[in-house]
Amino acid sequence: MICRYCKDTVTRLIISINGVTSVNINAPERTVNVIYDSRVTDAHAIRMTLLKAGYKNIREPINAF
Repeated sequence: MICRYCKDTVTRLIISINGVTSVNINAPERTVNVIYDSRVTDAHAIRMTLLKAGYKNIREPINAF
């Protein structure tokens, strides 16, 4: 993910997931930080959403809050 289009697309995809409250993308570092309600969704659901959209090499976070 390096272009503005990808950044906007990833933001829209993730924020559309029920339970996600915040998405912060750092394109130069190629990272995405997501704040979500773990009672509603989880890192796996977020990862699967991105994989289905064609984004690869997605790692789940070590710490989820």
